[in-house]
Amino acid sequence: MRHLKGISGRRYGERPKKPQHSGSVKMTRRSFLATPVLLASRADAQQPFPARSIRLLVGAASAGSLDFVGRLIANGMAEILGQPVVVENRGGAQGALAMEPVLRAAPDGHTLVINNMGALLVNPLVQNTPNEQQPLEILEPIALVADVLTVLVTSKDRPWRSLSDLLSAARANPGGLSWGHPGVGSSPWLAALLLSQMADVRAIGVPYRGGGPAMVDLLAGRLDFMFATTPTCFPHIQTGALRAMGVPLLSRMPHLPDVPTLAEGGVSGFEVRSWFGVMTTKGTPRSVVESLNAAIKQTLAQPGAIAQLDSQGIAPLYTTPEEFSRIGKADRVKWRPIAQLANRASQ
Repeated sequence: MRHLKGISGRRYGERPKKPQHSGSVKMTRRSFLATPVLLASRADAQQPFPARSIRLLVGAASAGSLDFVGRLIANGMAEILGQPVVVENRGGAQGALAMEPVLRAAPDGHTLVINNMGALLVNPLVQNTPNEQQPLEILEPIALVADVLTVLVTSKDRPWRSLSDLLSAARANPGGLSWGHPGVGSSPWLAALLLSQMADVRAIGVPYRGGGPAMVDLLAGRLDFMFATTPTCFPHIQTGALRAMGVPLLSRMPHLPDVPTLAEGGVSGFEVRSWFGVMTTKGTPRSVVESLNAAIKQTLAQPGAIAQLDSQGIAPLYTTPEEFSRIGKADRVKWRPIAQLANRASQ
């Protein structure tokens, strides 16, 4: 049986080799079912939920959009469920590192992960992972929580004043410009890959452990441009440190009404949207999944949470577990051709 792999070539769930450790964690349903710690007793399954603090792993470094949404969800769930929700950032391996503890955990709902569409869906497609071995199948869906948008940005110190200027510079110097992204499969990565294909430009992509670290390098002048999620770039656009070149939508973003779409800038039909989702260990009792889903629904309905998300250009996107699965499968079909293109380009 094949296993999920990150872009580094390691399997999803495989730890980096260290002198004091040996072996690897294999993210397959067979190994999952064989793990003794997951054989929870009937009595354990009937305990009130939550029985203790909940662990929420975030598949990116701090200061990025996934971290922002994860902490908002954690705070709301803690208040509703009456137990602490402890956030742990595990960036790296395109979000795969954050999923390892969830696969090893008891199926009791006390270990969760929030990740982006790239980690849960696109990167496995890039790696040609069989559907049945992808995160959407070997983890238990709880809810989609956010519709995340991106903006094409450059530093204020760069000479380009429009998308046309940027594209002309990239075409004049193939491979001479650089762009950052928080991992293969992320919405910024998807947008940059589509731009290179649709606008016939070639630039060097630089991966980071999250949108926050990539933004640091963009502001410092070590990158030329990037597609950044709205929580990552909005504050810097507002201060003037970043210049917004365009938005990858079919209509202008209400928060940036003066910024044209990429279609208006000459890249017709360009659109990239993404989502964040919360999952837990496969086999978690339905009643526990429903409790977690209800807490997320209540959190996203709170005026304070809506205002926080809106301030960052993020739209709440609540779904049931079944809707999460259905959307994931539909997006798997939608993005497979782009993922296959990336796979061929890397060979």
